[in-house]
Amino acid sequence: MTSGGSPSSDRLIFDASPLLHAARADRLDVLGSLVDGRECVTTQAVMDEIRRNSQEAHTAVAEEKWVTVVPSDSLPFLVEFSKWAQRMGLKDDHNIGEATLCAYASLHGGTVVMDDRDARRVARQYGVRLQGTLGLLAESCSRGHCTKTGASALVDALSASGMRLPFTRGEFVSWCEQKGLLP
Repeated sequence: MTSGGSPSSDRLIFDASPLLHAARADRLDVLGSLVDGRECVTTQAVMDEIRRNSQEAHTAVAEEKWVTVVPSDSLPFLVEFSKWAQRMGLKDDHNIGEATLCAYASLHGGTVVMDDRDARRVARQYGVRLQGTLGLLAESCSRGHCTKTGASALVDALSASGMRLPFTRGEFVSWCEQKGLLP
């Protein structure tokens, strides 16, 4: 159990993309309602990435009560981060956020919500539990936290904010059905 009382298996560890695009689309509240009851965290490196992309989005994410920025400066964390930095092949500032998320997950458990294909490949190779933004939304539909129509509207808003998706507007449900994410 975590200090907040939720099991680590329920913990979601968010990368920049879902938070940034939900903030840009003014839908952070909707994203938060879909993960209600689950512990949701991110790292300072991810928050810094969001700030580099949009100060407004950073402010919006920082003000949300459902996502917490976790400490990432302990010695055990820094040792784990060093391993993940090497695994991710860090160059400049690319994948720093992803490396911090994987380090946190390795130490504390949880599911990393991350969309970067290359970072996901490395994380999967080392046994990190992963879920993409679209998978998270499909799961929310399956759990009855939202309708397919509501999830589709959110995905369209994320797309309009600049999020890259593997389909065009209005195709979320059919894409999920094709991937076996929705019945």
